[in-house]
Amino acid sequence: MTEDQERDERVKEFTSGALAALTDERRAECELLASAGELGMRLRPCEDDPDVAELLWGGAVVGVTTWTWLDTGNTPPAVGPGE
Repeated sequence: MTEDQERDERVKEFTSGALAALTDERRAECELLASAGELGMRLRPCEDDPDVAELLWGGAVVGVTTWTWLDTGNTPPAVGPGE
């Protein structure tokens, strides 16, 4: 498996965990925001800490982890919903 494939697997693992941790209410809110124009999910650096990656869905942060873990797998992911 290549490094890119391994990173893709970690992104998939993180995304799946973050979505599984959402409450029904939070999931509905994100679906509504996404339907209003902010389509898809994306990763971005946290404004307060560029070493932290935020998972956005519908413009809302739904999970955080580190870029180090996404890139290397060396630290455990955080998969809870963001506030």
